[in-house]
Amino acid sequence: MIIHRWGRRLGSDDISFKEALTYLSFGVRGSGKSTLLEHIGEQFLKNRCPVVDLFGSRDGEGLAWLRSPYADDKKILLLHGDNSSVSCSHDSEPISQYSLNDLDHYDIIISSSPLYSSIDKEYLKLNDIIDLCYKRRSWTHPVYMVVREAANLIYSRMKVSPDQNFAKASITYFVREARHTGFSLGLDTQKMTSIDIDIRVTLDYVFFKSLGIQGLPSDLKWLYRYYIPLSLQNMHPSEFLLLTRKGSHGIGTFPYHNWHKRPGEDILHHVGIEVEHGDELIETKPSYQVGDLQHVEICELRKEGYTFKQIADRQGTSDATPWSHIKTHNEEVERLGECQKCKRAKSPLSTATITGEKPGHNTP
Repeated sequence: MIIHRWGRRLGSDDISFKEALTYLSFGVRGSGKSTLLEHIGEQFLKNRCPVVDLFGSRDGEGLAWLRSPYADDKKILLLHGDNSSVSCSHDSEPISQYSLNDLDHYDIIISSSPLYSSIDKEYLKLNDIIDLCYKRRSWTHPVYMVVREAANLIYSRMKVSPDQNFAKASITYFVREARHTGFSLGLDTQKMTSIDIDIRVTLDYVFFKSLGIQGLPSDLKWLYRYYIPLSLQNMHPSEFLLLTRKGSHGIGTFPYHNWHKRPGEDILHHVGIEVEHGDELIETKPSYQVGDLQHVEICELRKEGYTFKQIADRQGTSDATPWSHIKTHNEEVERLGECQKCKRAKSPLSTATITGEKPGHNTP
């Protein structure tokens, strides 16, 4: 990656691939955004930093890593749906078995849409990977995480959030805090305004690719004083305009590699992967709908030592209902820091985990 002409350079502002920083690639479809993120990933691999590739397109573009120059000498792990099986020459495991220890054993970890039976299953499970990032308290090298369409982070988070505002807030927090847990993020987007302003101010490097008819967003139109609008409208896929957090900007290029997935290509066939999806796993859900106050009562009674059967008899539900609510409560506390039902009801238990056994185990 080379900067050929700086429009403005404020001190030493070279691009770093050894720190936990955030990179955004912005441009129209086909402008080379994802290829640029892959190139950044190559630089991290050269610095012995693992790469985690998430949220690829439905055609499996992230699987192109399997035919890159790194496929022969780097350890690669494929994550797939819990009800799917994958046959290939690389290691694979259900996404529910993923742990931070995998970052110490593999150089490239890929979660790709064709390896899941549905996009809903994929987006729901990817939240577990995001949440695990917060538990990485020590490291020797940063991890470069590729998020190929930043808006998909929001869609994914909405699977486990009470509303869209909460989903956006949790993603803003993740992007802001990622560097503190040793994660460097590579994001791309076709629409700059789909990235919340609170996220945009945390970006270390913004790479503008071909802008098409969109042009620069209104708060960045001052760059037109340095660069001809028409030249930014249709750049070669290997070209970019770089804007850094410090305010430096310039025109550069990167070596456009040929292993990136091509439109219409059957990437599964070309990299030798066979996938079989089993029946969807169905989780039992109680038919009785419990409101926030009833949920708080379940938590309070369980905290006091009542059995699930005693709580169910008291509320007129099945034994599975209180157990289901305690399970959901504890998962939200672990994942989000507090239970949303308890929070809305202003319960002091909103941040507390509650010990409990499954139905049939009546010990408190």
